Amino acid sequence: MSENILNVVAIAETSAGKAEELKSVCLGLIEPTRKESGCISYDLYQDLTFPGKFTFIEKWQSKEHLDLHLNSPHFVAAAAAFGNIVTKELIVLMLNKLT
Repeated sequence: MSENILNVVAIAETSAGKAEELKSVCLGLIEPTRKESGCISYDLYQDLTFPGKFTFIEKWQSKEHLDLHLNSPHFVAAAAAFGNIVTKELIVLMLNKLT
């Protein structure tokens, strides 16, 4: 694998009352995203202390592959749904591993 893999951490948060709704939207992204060209890994985590907080930890072959993902029909639909569910601004970190 290339050393230039793009690592992404994305955090979406909602109220406890909407946690299951957000979880459903997030889970719906996993299967189609893992089939995308350039997706190395795409994993979803739910916070143990705050069930309305979900974190994606992703690895992409390049920024170009991530950009294609961000414009895919399943991501665009999920992003629209997030707008009605999330209670805090989505946090997205794009990281290059140094060591």
